[in-house]
Parts: sequence; structure tokens; C-alpha cells
Amino acid sequence: MTSYEVSSDVVVGWSSIWVTGIVVGVQFVLCYAFFMIKRSNDERNKVFDLYETRQHSLGHRSPPPFQPHWYLKAYQMSDSETLRCVGLDSYMFLRLLRFGARLTALGTGLSIILIPIYSTGTARGNSTEGFNKLTLARVEHGDKRMAITVVAWYIFIGFILRELHNEWKSFALLRQQYLARGDEDVPKEFRYSILCEQVPEWLQSEKRLKKYFDRLFPEKVAQTTICMEMSCLDKLVEEREKVLNNLERADACAHHPKVSIGGRCSCCWGEKVDAIEHYRTELSRLNTSICHERELVPLAANHVRHLRKCDGNSNALDVISMSMSAISEGIQQLQTHDGQEFTHSMPLIECNESHFSFSDDDEERDIGEHINQIEINESKISPSSTAFVTFTSLRAKQAAAQCALTPDRTSMRVFHAPDPRSVLWENISFPLSMQDTAKFGMKVVWIVGILFWAIPVSVVNSLANLNSILQALNIKTVDSSKPWYGFLSGLLPVIALALLLDALYALIVLTAKRVLKLKSLSDVDAYATYWYQLYQFANLWLIVIGGSIFNQLQALLSNPESILNTVANAMIGSSVFFLNMILTQSVGKCAHDLSRIPKYSQSLFLRLWRSERTPTKRQSEASKTPDTYQWGYEIPKITFIFMVVILYCPIVPIMEIFGLVYFAARYITYKHQFLHVNAQSFEGGGNATWSSIFVFIISIIYMSEAVFIVFMGLKKSPLSSGFGFVPLVGTIVFHLNLRRNVITYLQNLPLQTAAAIDVKEGERNDFDPLVYLQPSLNSILDEKYYFGSRSDCCETII
Repeated sequence: MTSYEVSSDVVVGWSSIWVTGIVVGVQFVLCYAFFMIKRSNDERNKVFDLYETRQHSLGHRSPPPFQPHWYLKAYQMSDSETLRCVGLDSYMFLRLLRFGARLTALGTGLSIILIPIYSTGTARGNSTEGFNKLTLARVEHGDKRMAITVVAWYIFIGFILRELHNEWKSFALLRQQYLARGDEDVPKEFRYSILCEQVPEWLQSEKRLKKYFDRLFPEKVAQTTICMEMSCLDKLVEEREKVLNNLERADACAHHPKVSIGGRCSCCWGEKVDAIEHYRTELSRLNTSICHERELVPLAANHVRHLRKCDGNSNALDVISMSMSAISEGIQQLQTHDGQEFTHSMPLIECNESHFSFSDDDEERDIGEHINQIEINESKISPSSTAFVTFTSLRAKQAAAQCALTPDRTSMRVFHAPDPRSVLWENISFPLSMQDTAKFGMKVVWIVGILFWAIPVSVVNSLANLNSILQALNIKTVDSSKPWYGFLSGLLPVIALALLLDALYALIVLTAKRVLKLKSLSDVDAYATYWYQLYQFANLWLIVIGGSIFNQLQALLSNPESILNTVANAMIGSSVFFLNMILTQSVGKCAHDLSRIPKYSQSLFLRLWRSERTPTKRQSEASKTPDTYQWGYEIPKITFIFMVVILYCPIVPIMEIFGLVYFAARYITYKHQFLHVNAQSFEGGGNATWSSIFVFIISIIYMSEAVFIVFMGLKKSPLSSGFGFVPLVGTIVFHLNLRRNVITYLQNLPLQTAAAIDVKEGERNDFDPLVYLQPSLNSILDEKYYFGSRSDCCETII
């Protein structure tokens, strides 16, 4: 055995791959048959709930339903029409999959060249037999065949960088169009609004905040909305929602249901009363309490606590003149100290309440005389440090979002407002400073978690070698050539890892919503994507070394220099696990997603369970609402496959063939689902599905290039290893150029473009003041509350 074969001398067989392929094939046949049969029945009966859900609410942005040859129709739909139908987030996600398909298509072409070259290698040993005949392990140290590997690697990396350049070029144009025009289903207020955090107490009033921005942007402020801290009102509205759901279900029953009151639960103990009358009484009580709480909110919103006296002689012009004089003084000091060490600091102008005069007709100075302060304190209603400001022009909005409003970093901070549909209103009043502290604490927790993540991943990885587990338990081993052994060793680790990662994702999202209290679903997605992706990165290397370094720790301690050899050999051995993972997530998973068997089973169960009830209007509408994809869950799984196919391209080239099947199948499936079934609940303009994941893609390229250099060095080919630095340098230059010339300019709309749009469209003042109003305060939403099993039973509850 050569020095390269340090870790193990085990033949890697094809049995687990064949068995996994058969299982996946059976899954594909069954799910796809169900999809075609059920889809045909739904087409005849004109039922859109399962396979054409978008027709209920997004028919204007969907192709005709039940098109024949669905895969061809999805593939042939033009990019412009796809973008119009699905939005920029989903469109860039599809382009990411298409990029992966093109990438692996080239890799498949290269594998057709590399596999015969590797299989004719002269290296011998158990670790070069079986599956490893088709890998770089078959090539002897210093063999001239590796020159072809280097050429293939150059072509592969060059193609990736070229494709990334083209994708960024397309995204830059689409991103600017989105910032300028928005999305047709996103409220127009989104384009003209900013989110203000850390609003000082003296500005925590809508009138004062509007006057403040009016003086910075004269006659450009349309409206301001101060977010309120009102836990009591939120709890009442939440309780009313539960009562309404119970009332609707009770009304839908064929008989008159009873409910227990005065006991520990509503189904037993206590006195039995008529459910409908009980819930009506509760509803009336809650409506009265909600109305009372809402009456206190305007008073609390206009009441500025700890109000200090303003200097009536100071105004915005004074601030501007003081600032200009300070700048002039600073420039003079710079000129007089030219060529010398500069020790004087430029004077800073503190911007506070004394610089802005507020007239008494705002009714804020004496508002306290009309407020029952005790009642407000008991209701826990108070203004928060979060606010939304809507401008009449894009130019003013972009200027406010891109400039520093104050010289104090700890004072008010401004961000682009999130899509109103993505706001998590229960977290909107949480202070930004506390959020930053919580983020730092959880960052430490997640980093420490990565260090201990090796424990559960090692347990999962051990399932691939059942005989080792049996030996550890002092149980007689079994014949590993048996088909059932290949089935268990191939699928069990993949399924166990998927369940483990699902639990991790749920924990990350729960932390983002409940601990960090992030204020929008887009922020939650970004946070989940980042940490979930880091754990996916850790998974790859833990899976690789889990069966080698940990199992041979004693031998490695006696020969530390063999660590790199062990990891390199383990990478080839672990490739079978990744092949099985790609297989299970490709055609079989795509057919499963198309069939929507879980959704159908759920609706079937509910129909059987509600056999004595008529579905309520709320339940009927819920069944017609399109499902959404969670980008924080979907994207890291896609980028993990990117990592595998790029990393293994020169080492295990057959991986590219499996990768091509994966990306091609996922592209067609996702495109069809986006056009006919799924719809995102908010739009982020491509940030979630392209901008935020590019850092991971470029990191994968860097990591793969470093592994290639090390691998060539371990194969005793210093010339090939040296040539490996050329694409690494090229990638660095490409990345720096891209950041400097493209990426930096895509977060904001240029003022020149914003001004041109304002000239063409004119300034706007037709905004809906309720778009960024907290739902608990929006009495108009009360009219959407209903109960009853028929549309003519709907009632307005207030």
C-alpha cells in the first residue's frame, strides 16, 4: 500500500449506490404516477386547490392551468415572462439552479474524459478498487495523467467565473429595475419608505418626527408612523382571533356543540354551555376591551415623556449654518497643518431637541392634562424607538436611506423599509440596541455549537458502517454484500442527517423570531440562511473526517504528518455518501414535490375529520392559499450540492453526472411549482436568492482551489500543485473587481436614477396610511374577521 493510502484499505463498493438508485426510482415512479393521475382528474373537474393554487389569487401572474407536457412548457417559458410571473427572488433562485445545471453539464463533459484516464491508472490496492477505480485514487503518484486533470480544472474554474460574471451582469440590471419600479403586487409605499431605529424620546411622536424630516427634506415627507409598544392590546387581539376560530368551527357543526367553562380545559370539567353563545359573549367582551385600548393609543402616541423645553430661537437654519461653519473651521485647520501631524479634531455639532423648534399648536406640551396617565401605564402603551417614514419622492427616500442623519452613531439609524407583507409586527417595537446585544450572544452560541456539531454528525456518519456499530455492541457482524445491508447503509445516514438538519433549521428560525426578535421575514430568512449554511459547510468536513481521523486517532497521533493524507483519502471514501445524498434529493424528491402527497393527505384527513361539519369560509380560503418556500431552508441545501460538485470535480468526476441530474430536475420542478403552485409571501428584490449567497459560492470556489492544490501536492506532483495557484489568483482578482465595480452599487438606487423617475412619474402623495400601521391598531382589518360556514353568514364583529 502506498503512503497515500494511510487511512484505510477498504474496497468501496457500488452496492449502496445501486440500492439507493433503485429505491429512488421506485419513489419516482409512484409519486409521478400519482401526480399525473390526480392532475388529470383535477383538470376534468376544474379543481385548482392542489396543482394550480395560484389561479385563486395570482391568476394574473400565472400561465394557463393544466397545460399538457408540463415540463416542456416550464422549460420553454421565456425569462421575461417567468420574471413577470414569479418575481425577482424566485427568478434569481431559478437562475441559480440553471447555473448549477450548466456548471455540471460542463463537468459531465470533463468527466467523460477524466474517468477513462483515471480508470487506466497504475495505482493498486483495495482503496483503488471498486468504486475508486473511477477516481483520482487510481492514479499513481507523479503520474503524467494529472496534467490532464490540471487542464480540466482550468477549464472548469474559468467557466464558473465566466458564468458568475454573466449572472451578476444580468442581476445588476434587474436589481436596478426592481429598486426603480418595484413589484406589481408589492404596495407602492414600500418603494418610498424608510425604517427608522433608535428614534430619540423627544421625536417619538408622529407630528414631531414628521416635522424633523420636513426640515431635512422640505415638503418631501408624506407621512410618519410611530410603532407602539402595546402588549396588552396585542394579547387581546390574539385572544380574539382564537375565539373567532372556535366560533367559526362551532357554527360549522351540524349539531349544537357544548363547551365547558370554569374548568381547567374547554373539553372537560366545569359547566357545559352552548358553545356558540359562549363564544359570542367572549367576542363581545374582547371587542369592548380592544376598543377601549385603542382609544388610549392616540393619547399615548402624542404624549412625549420627559418633555424638555425647546429653544424657540433655534431652528433648522441655525443647525445648517452651525454645521457649515464647523466644516469651514475643520478645512482651515487641515490646510494650516498640511504636511504635519494633525492633532485637532473637527468640531462636532450635537443635533438634539434644542435645534428644532416645535410650535405649541402641536398640542404636545399640554397634552398631559387630558391623559389619564394611570390608565395608560396599566395598559402598558407607549411609543417605541421604531418608526416608518414615507416620502413623496424616490430621490428624498434614497437620500435619507444613504446618508447619515446625525453625527452620533448611537442615535437614529435609517434602513430601507421591508416589504409590508413580511413585517413581523409582534417584534416591531423591540429596541435595536437590545437586538444587537442578543445577536452577539447568539453568535457565540452558534460558533460553540459548530465545535460540538461533530458529535451528532459522527453518530449519523457511523450509520454508513453498520458492522462497526455491531462490533462496538459486541454483536455478530453481517455480510456487507447483502442487498438489505446496502439499503440500510446507503439510506439511513442520508435520512438521519436530513432530520438532524431540519431540527437545526427550526431552532435557528425560532431563535431569530423569539430571541433576537427580528422584525421581518426577510431578516429571518437572511439570518437562517447564514447560520444554516455555515453548519452545512461544517457537515461536509465532519462527514469526510468522521470515519477516518476519529477512527484512527491513535495512528495519527504517532504520525501527525499523515493527517493530510488521511483526509485526502477520506474525501474519496466519503464521496459515496454524497452520491447517495444527491440521488435521494434529485428525481425522487422532485416527483414527491410535484405530487404534493403530504398536502393531499392533510386535506383528505381534514375532510374525513370534518365529515359532520361544513368548512368555514376561513378554512376554505386557507386551502386556496399558495404555499411558500422558505429561502433560509432551501438555499443552503442547494449551495451544499454546489460545494460537493465543485470540490469533487477533479477528484471524483462521476459526481458531475449525478449533479447534472440533480440541478436539471430541480430547475424544471421548481420552475413549474413557482408558475402554478407556490407564491412567495413577500419580495426581497433578489437579495435573499443571489446577493446574500454569493459570498458562500465564492468561498466554495476558494476552498475547492485550496483542496486541489493540496491534493496535487499529496500526489507527488509539485508542478500540477504549482499550476493550481493560477486559478486561485484569478478568482481573487475576479472577486475584488466584482465587489468594487458591481456589488457595492446594488444595495441602493442611484440618486440620478431616482430623480429621473420622479421627473417622469411625478411626486406622489396618494399613500395609504394603513400599510405600515400595526394590525392591532387597524380597525379596518376587523371587517375581515368573520365566522360561519356560508358566505351569507359573515358578520362584521365591530
